[in-house]
Amino acid sequence: MTALAPAAEIPDRQTPRQPQTPTEHRQGAGGEQAEGVPPPRQRDPRREDDALVATGQQKTRDGAPTAPGDPTAICCAVAHAATEVLRGIRPIAQLVRSVSPEVYEQLEARLQVSTAARDRRGAPPTPQSRSRVRRARVVRVGADAAEAGVVVDDVDRVRAIALRVELHRGRWRAVVLEIG
Repeated sequence: MTALAPAAEIPDRQTPRQPQTPTEHRQGAGGEQAEGVPPPRQRDPRREDDALVATGQQKTRDGAPTAPGDPTAICCAVAHAATEVLRGIRPIAQLVRSVSPEVYEQLEARLQVSTAARDRRGAPPTPQSRSRVRRARVVRVGADAAEAGVVVDDVDRVRAIALRVELHRGRWRAVVLEIG
């Protein structure tokens, strides 16, 4: 059996004091800079570069700030979904937030034509397998716009899709969609 330690030897269980300022933990007891720790970088909130770094944005070649996120993902997603909408295996309502109202109306009109062609007598049944994106090439044409060419393997054919996406209320949205 072990003996209990006297009360004087038990360490105080209070929590250690947390640093009050970001640089306080880097300083020694006398206020001098701790060894091996670089001094903190002073950020000027008026400088545009510092504001971009703080928000995670980057700059284009001409110095304009870029839009948040890479538009490649939304270009591929819209192209893939649009081909499945035209084949009738995906509801068009899934594209409401990703395309402009004009593109939505054009896609809806094309869907009516393809639905009428599928419903006529003697038409072959539509394969229910999913299409897949083969390749996408996205080019930024400005800080808030990009154009893309996407190749989609659509079960019985390969389709070329051209689209333009623009930044709208902080999100990428297709404003032009051409399906070949």
